[in-house]
Amino acid sequence: MMNTLYWLTDDLRLQDNPALVAAAQGDTLTIIFCIDEQRFSTDRFGNRGMGARRWRFVQESLLDLRQGLAKRGQTLSVLSGNPREVVSGVLRAGRFDRVVRTRQHTINETATWQSLSEEFSDILFDEYDSSTLYLLPAVNFGESFPATFSQFRRSLDAVAFRPMAREPERLPEPGNFGLDSMVLQATGPSIVPRGGASAGKEHVDAYFGTHAASTYKETRNDLIGEHSSTGFSSWLALGCISPTQVFERLGQYESINGANDSTGWITFELMWREFFRWHARYHGRALFEFTGINGQRPLTTFYRERFLKWCDGNTPWPIVNACMQELNETGLLSNRGRQIAASSLVNELGLDWRCGAGYFEERLVDYDPCSNWGNWQYIAGVGSDPRGGRHFNLEKQAETWDSKGIYRRRWARESTTGPLDSQDYYGWPVEVQDRDSS
Repeated sequence: MMNTLYWLTDDLRLQDNPALVAAAQGDTLTIIFCIDEQRFSTDRFGNRGMGARRWRFVQESLLDLRQGLAKRGQTLSVLSGNPREVVSGVLRAGRFDRVVRTRQHTINETATWQSLSEEFSDILFDEYDSSTLYLLPAVNFGESFPATFSQFRRSLDAVAFRPMAREPERLPEPGNFGLDSMVLQATGPSIVPRGGASAGKEHVDAYFGTHAASTYKETRNDLIGEHSSTGFSSWLALGCISPTQVFERLGQYESINGANDSTGWITFELMWREFFRWHARYHGRALFEFTGINGQRPLTTFYRERFLKWCDGNTPWPIVNACMQELNETGLLSNRGRQIAASSLVNELGLDWRCGAGYFEERLVDYDPCSNWGNWQYIAGVGSDPRGGRHFNLEKQAETWDSKGIYRRRWARESTTGPLDSQDYYGWPVEVQDRDSS
């Protein structure tokens, strides 16, 4: 008798899920997802780990998966608490022979897995590459992980992506361990996109049902427009769709419509996602450290007042305000918009880059820790950028990507005219000189 615990993470789908395929090879199967309660607490900068819009998307995704599992005679238990304590409690309460999950890439998740495997040494712990294009052996660079994306990509030119995994023909019967699953209601602000593998597949099919992929390279930096981006990222972040599914669907599109630089650029950006995943696994805790992966302290500080103005879209720069207002109202923001907002916080405002990364973590529906924190380090000059950071000219960005002002009129509030700070770092009032005085 083989009793398996399948611990869902960022693989909330039935199709192309190697972890699910492996978990189905047994006699009983218990499927759980753990909501980390710490995601709803605030960090040192006042950011929460998960905002209302992403929480709704998560709930919708879990409800969609629960329905799919029910059609196959299986159940999904959604538990809440500290993930290590929750899974440890489940393993102690039941009689499991193995634990299966999709391989994780950030330090807390990898450390938790290692700790549990040591505590329950009589249980088999198996991870599978279900959220990446490559299998672990292909990117096992040892102690010399590529310093830049270009090096990473070139080193894998001759390496094939992992094959698509077929959905299991049957799932084992549910384990009878009486887990007390929390109620899912998809509460929070109504959002677009809708969470879940069903909605994700609909979107992928709809996108490739247009010719947008053939012009993607020209539109990908647009700040506004229905098909300027692919829009896959929210579903990719939770594993409602896999990068392999996107790549396979792209291949089908190219076989009908032809391949060009734009279709190739979609694969290129899937590779950027891949780079940040394995980059995070290699660098561990340094991904979240102030000094980044380079161990160098940037010249920044933290003025809470100016940080809140950046969060609220109330800075002297209308293009930045527009980006922040769109993020706050929708939970979405284009790649170009993220770069503009991040550059302004790091360079114009001189703030600690981690407060911006944490704010994006709270607000983005498509939050992915590897890509989010890796990109913020890239902008701040403490990451993998060989140029030592990026400083975007905000006026030039506005003129280039919003020359007619459509985006700013849609989203930006009126720019602030007063000082960014009323107090200095130590709490002393900032003296504002009367402009009319001589």
